[in-house]
Amino acid sequence: MFLSFEQAKIRLRYLEKRLEKLPKGKVTERVEHGKKRELVWIRTYPYAPSYNRRYYYTTKEPGISLMTKVVESSRIETEIQEIIERLRTSRDEVRCVSRIKRRNEPVTMNRKFFDELKKIEDSNPYPKTNPVEYNGILFRSKGEMLIAQKLDELGLEYSYESRLNIGRDVYPDFSVYIPEIDKVFFIEFMGGFGNSEYNMSSGNKFSDYANYGYINGRDIIFICETDVNKADVELLEAQINALIMANTEVRKKTS
Repeated sequence: MFLSFEQAKIRLRYLEKRLEKLPKGKVTERVEHGKKRELVWIRTYPYAPSYNRRYYYTTKEPGISLMTKVVESSRIETEIQEIIERLRTSRDEVRCVSRIKRRNEPVTMNRKFFDELKKIEDSNPYPKTNPVEYNGILFRSKGEMLIAQKLDELGLEYSYESRLNIGRDVYPDFSVYIPEIDKVFFIEFMGGFGNSEYNMSSGNKFSDYANYGYINGRDIIFICETDVNKADVELLEAQINALIMANTEVRKKTS
C-alpha cells in the first residue's frame, strides 16, 4: 500500500512500539542423533550478550508460540528498515497546512484540543444496547470495535464518544490524534443506513458538521454500512492516508 511521508512516520512509530514487545531471537536448526531439529532461541534479557540464549523446540510449547513471535519480529525489523530508507531518500518536503489559519476552521484541532476531549471520553448519555467490549471500552457495535482495533494497529491515540459542541452537543464515535501533524480528526460510524429515521438523523449530523466548518476528508471521516453492505474497516488506513495528504502540502526539495 502506498504511504505518504507522514503516514510512513506513523507506521514507523507503531512498528517500533510493537517490536519493543517482542522477544529477541532467531529460528535455527541443530543436528541431534543424525537428525536436524528446528529450534528457536531467544535472549533471556533483550540486551544481553549473544551467548545468553535459551533454546526451545518448535514442535511444542512454548517453542511454537515463541517461533511465531520471532518470525513476526524479523518481519517487522525488515519493514522498519524499508521505511527508514524511504524516509532517508525522500526528496519531499512536508508542510502541515492544517496549521495555516483558515476562514472556516472552527477551532485549532491540536494536542491541547485532543487532551480536552480525552477528559470527557465516553460521555454520550444515550444508552448502549448489546455493547461490545474491547480494551476496557464498551462500544455500541462490532463495527465500532473493529475501527478501534484498526486504530490500535496503526498506533493512533483516540478517545471514544467525547462530547463536542457544534451548535449542539454531538458525540463523535472517535476523536483521533495524529502527532506527526499535530492534528485531531473525527470518525463517525454510521451503522444503521437503510432505516429512514436513522438516515434523516444522519443527514442532520452531516449538515451540522459541515455548517460548523468541519470538512469531510480533512477533519472527519464517515464510515457507512447497512445490514446488507457491511463497512470494510480495512479501507480506513487508506482514508486516513488521504486525510493526512489533505492536511499536508508536499513539495520537492530544491537542494
